[in-house]
Amino acid sequence: MTKKILLFITVAALSACSVLNKSSQSEAPNIYSFSDNITEEGLYNDLAVLAHDSLQGRETGTIGEEKAARYLSKRYREMGLQAVGDDESYFQHYELVQPAMEEISYRLMSTENDSILDESTHNSDQGSNFVTLFGGSDPLSGSVVFAGTGMMNAEEGIDHFPEETEGKWLFILYDEEHTNMQHLQMALSQGGALGTILVIGTDVEEYQQEVEERSGYFGVGGGMSLKYLQEDSGTSPAFNRVNPELAAHMLGLEDVNRLSEVQESILENPGAFESRELPLALDHVPTVNENTIVTKNVVAFLEGSDPELKNEVVVLSSHYDHVGVGRPDSTGDNIYNGADDDGSGTVATLQTAQAMMDAKKAGAGPKRSVLFLNVSGEEKGLLGSRYYSDHPIFSIENTVANINIDMIGRVDEQNEADSNYVYIIGGEIISSGLDSLTQVANTMGPNLTLSKRYNDLNDPNQFYRRSDHWNFGRLGVPFVFFFTGVHADYHRPSDHIDKITFGPLTKRTKLVYNLTALLANSPERPEVDNQEFIEKTQVQPR
Repeated sequence: MTKKILLFITVAALSACSVLNKSSQSEAPNIYSFSDNITEEGLYNDLAVLAHDSLQGRETGTIGEEKAARYLSKRYREMGLQAVGDDESYFQHYELVQPAMEEISYRLMSTENDSILDESTHNSDQGSNFVTLFGGSDPLSGSVVFAGTGMMNAEEGIDHFPEETEGKWLFILYDEEHTNMQHLQMALSQGGALGTILVIGTDVEEYQQEVEERSGYFGVGGGMSLKYLQEDSGTSPAFNRVNPELAAHMLGLEDVNRLSEVQESILENPGAFESRELPLALDHVPTVNENTIVTKNVVAFLEGSDPELKNEVVVLSSHYDHVGVGRPDSTGDNIYNGADDDGSGTVATLQTAQAMMDAKKAGAGPKRSVLFLNVSGEEKGLLGSRYYSDHPIFSIENTVANINIDMIGRVDEQNEADSNYVYIIGGEIISSGLDSLTQVANTMGPNLTLSKRYNDLNDPNQFYRRSDHWNFGRLGVPFVFFFTGVHADYHRPSDHIDKITFGPLTKRTKLVYNLTALLANSPERPEVDNQEFIEKTQVQPR
């Protein structure tokens, strides 16, 4: 970090302390003093609306999410923030695709005499001799290769996979202990294999039970994806399971019992097995209805006061969607209110916006501009933030940093004895400058314990990739993510407002405010300068 930024940080901290210790009547307005406008009452009042049962858990694409978006836009309009969305609104609309599989037809043919060996269709009313476990949303047709038990161990000279997998079905006698699923995934994702035909045991009755269970999935909307990315998504390989009786016939065996004997023989001497093409071809033809869902990010803008710096933007983000209505808990409650996830981050964004707008009206507004961004689709795969980062209202090049807030209203098991904490993810593992500003923001009032428990690129939880900040980080924008950990009510109907700890939530929101103000007023923008982050994520330094 340069001496210029260090000097700024020192002056900012001293200035903030001075304002806090003197009467506001004897001092000119100072942006940092307006963090006192953030109160428990204000946070509670906003959260009482967003986490209310009437919003039905705010699932993306539902009327409950629409109500939440309207409330957020109403609040921003009351504050006087600029509407920078579509048609001068507070909304950035985008389209999602949600496929609903109606049925899948399978046809197994002999390539020796061009005859049909089996033809069946699986839907909500009838079963089939094949069942798709996942994937397979595209028509697929190709030859069948017997890949033994799917073993792969180069050191021991074991390889059951063919050299060429593109355009082929891999027929595998699946064994939980020995089948190399990682290599199988590579054959599908990189080798161009159409999919699998898995033989999972020889119990025909158990196979039929799975067919029946999977029948309930037809006609039901599946995962959502961004419509504009669909053209480049490629085909979806299919993990198909086959009826053991048909599997035996495919290998020319008398009955299903012989399947177990073949599998055991291969496992006894796996290095001797070599893959071979079977005189078979499989057509896999799904019927899919794609529903288009229109949803929106909520965007509100506070223009900076500096003639030059106002062209640069600090983005403060949180997601306002949750998971909607689902399986009831033991009390019969089936509304997943999401008071903490991410009602807490959303109301923190609102209260920060209110306090910063108060500062601007008093003549102490930020030098850089600030975009308050409440995204949808986070629970569906960070979709709203991905859309914004690919269609930014203000260019990524002029985006100074992203502060993201997700679940800051509770206390996790590790901190039950002392709630005066927040987890910091990002910061120093990306940008030393951003980390320094975060530390100073904390000394200006909240004085929280800034825990680095999860701030590790090798942490198995991978939190640095798991919320909306990642869609900025992947493009080289420095970020810091505030988070207080997962708790027993995560993604459950019991994530209620009465479990929010508003005292700690208020402190954490003030920290967010302070950091936003520091970033907006710093003479220089923080840089991505951690070489490990750059190499691990293939992000270019800025």
